Amino acid sequence: MGLAEIGVLEVLEKRFDIVSVIGTSMGAIVGGLYAKGLSPSEILALANLLKQKKRWFSTLRLDTTLSGIFDGNGLLKWFDEWTALSSVEECRIPFWAVSYDLNQKRSVIINKGPLAHAMRASSSIPYIFTPYICGKYAFVDGGVEYPLPLGPAFSLPGEITIAVNVLPAIFNEPELIDLNKASATSKQIRLNEVFLNTVLQNQAFIAMHAIVDNKPDIIVEAWYPKGSVFGFSEADTFFEWGKQQAEEALAGFEQPHHFERLLRHYRKLSTKLASGLPKYVTNRLP
Repeated sequence: MGLAEIGVLEVLEKRFDIVSVIGTSMGAIVGGLYAKGLSPSEILALANLLKQKKRWFSTLRLDTTLSGIFDGNGLLKWFDEWTALSSVEECRIPFWAVSYDLNQKRSVIINKGPLAHAMRASSSIPYIFTPYICGKYAFVDGGVEYPLPLGPAFSLPGEITIAVNVLPAIFNEPELIDLNKASATSKQIRLNEVFLNTVLQNQAFIAMHAIVDNKPDIIVEAWYPKGSVFGFSEADTFFEWGKQQAEEALAGFEQPHHFERLLRHYRKLSTKLASGLPKYVTNRLP
């Protein structure tokens, strides 16, 4: 899903001077490559390298420690190649990668050290990839607490904060159903889909609150509902979708009171969801 961010960058850099980047998971990969100096078209070309399943799966080696399905070493090798073994400090603009340390039970921001390793640490999706071990740290995907790292973003240089949200939409209220009337379905849901879709929906809830609490200047909603999480075969489609969503967001940004209306929408959504917390309805005992 994060591949849409490449298209967003293509649009943003034509309108703004991007002076810093902070990213989580795929956002750290795309953002790290951009901060190093690669253009959106160059990043898209790298994504397209993985269109061939043989090339993609050649990077995914099974983890023998059983702390993930894949060990992630193949991905790190790709990242090393893509970044030319450069460091975060060597990026042309400031770059921060957000990760989560299982040992300390807290989020961490990587702003120094090997760029490829920062990207690997931030994108270590739990269950899918083994945690990235570095010294005393056991890094997993930064989306555990910061799927949309708006709070830390305000410590970076820049006059305007642009949030790119590639997480799924959230419905206002839960659905009330009668199981007796539920129809049977033959659709098969794979194990990785069960896990990833559940995680992404939870992260979407966190991201919504990050928007309400931190109020970015521009919000680009780049979730592509028809795409898959590891949709490298759809890289060009994601790219065009990201461009389209960015254009729409910027058009709204130029309209009077657009952001106020958008923020009211998020606040209303947040309030409705909060009102859905458990309540116990009882009758008074005689």
